[in-house]
Amino acid sequence: MLEGFKTLEEGQYTLGYLPRPVSIVCVGDNPFAVSHHMLLSKDPFIYGFSCYNENYSRKIIEEVKDFSINFLPIKYAKDIHIVGKTHGNEVNKWNLVNLERIKGTAIKSSVITQSLLIYECVLEDIIKFYDHDLVVGRVIMKHYKKSKLSPSKVQYTLFMGKNFYTTNKKGWKLTVDEE
Repeated sequence: MLEGFKTLEEGQYTLGYLPRPVSIVCVGDNPFAVSHHMLLSKDPFIYGFSCYNENYSRKIIEEVKDFSINFLPIKYAKDIHIVGKTHGNEVNKWNLVNLERIKGTAIKSSVITQSLLIYECVLEDIIKFYDHDLVVGRVIMKHYKKSKLSPSKVQYTLFMGKNFYTTNKKGWKLTVDEE
């Protein structure tokens, strides 16, 4: 046991690396929220996200074979939360939120017009890991809102866990002197 730490046994976990940026993935016309996502390769541009393997959205990924990743500002946190907590096989999520979608330019899946940044992806691979799978896509098209991604202006939605959200209210540039 480490002094000053709480030790968790096998099977218990904590998601202590918070906050995490949250985005909405659209597969076909079904949106769902993800906070475990990442760049996997820059050239070619490969992006991935973790998806519960029993999830309705996970099942349709293999059918549609493409998806969009939509990064929204903090003012859409309520919509992101609703999309993340409802099930697309039970309800039309678009009727519950104030988000607009259109068909992607290079894929069949929808994209969200209020997004600051959108990646249009084609499915490359699905890697199975017990209860979650890593969905891997090749980014074939990128869109961003002009003048909205400046580090001093952007306020992405960050997920803290257990229904808590935050943002990068004020960013700063760190300068490190190099010798």
